[in-house]
Amino acid sequence: MAVPVLTNEQRIAASAKAVEVRIKRAALRRQLKESQISFNDVLAVAESDDIVSGMRVVTILESLPGIGKVKAATLMETCEIAFSRRMKGLGTTQAQKLRIALNGRAS
Repeated sequence: MAVPVLTNEQRIAASAKAVEVRIKRAALRRQLKESQISFNDVLAVAESDDIVSGMRVVTILESLPGIGKVKAATLMETCEIAFSRRMKGLGTTQAQKLRIALNGRAS
């Protein structure tokens, strides 16, 4: 497949959109880290927001307080979720397993 030739205006628009996506995702990760929103909130937002739904599940888990790369990897394996899975591809059973695992961790 050939790479499309973009006009200068199209490149500028694509660049601006990419910056907007990165800023929104960084803000979401910061809110998670600071406990301003919960994993359940992110699941609800992912249903209607394309930017959030395109994020990897492991990235969301790593953004939660007290969960780093190792704990996130353990949660992903325990809940039988592929590391490449994005929020929009998370099934209801997988989401429920994550909710249970995260609630058990908090108590």
